[in-house]
Amino acid sequence: MKLTMKLSIALACFLFLSATTASAQCTFEILVKTDGRRNAGTDARVSLQVRAASGPTLTITNLESWGQMAAGHDYFEKGNLDRFRGTGACMPSEPCNMVLTSDGSGNKPGWYVSYVMVTQLGQGSLPSMTHRWAVDQWLAIDEAPHMLTAERRGCGIGAAAP
Repeated sequence: MKLTMKLSIALACFLFLSATTASAQCTFEILVKTDGRRNAGTDARVSLQVRAASGPTLTITNLESWGQMAAGHDYFEKGNLDRFRGTGACMPSEPCNMVLTSDGSGNKPGWYVSYVMVTQLGQGSLPSMTHRWAVDQWLAIDEAPHMLTAERRGCGIGAAAP
């Protein structure tokens, strides 16, 4: 009887903590580095999806709407290191899977991305967690690999910014 009661209490605590983490809102800081090569910048709309090995997916349909640069800043231009910040559901572990997409619109749709770095700032018992993905590719239909999406996986392989 006592063992059953202890197991029930432990299970209830686990479920409560899991639900709290899943519904808690965290702040995310994102850095996107556009390469310095000729015509690397874009005027296209950029979206980003990030997720941990399990748990919720952070989906940003218009990354520029999370922009933290000065008013009038032109995002995703040649050589830029652009900063973004917003809130979303907390991830239980390091963000490690990323999908970056350009909609291919605008005057300059092609874009050469060097890297993306996402930090989930600490919240309650969750520590701050960062992951950096090397992209090093064009998001363009007229440049190899002729794709508007870059998907990177890397659970368990964190990296610091240069």
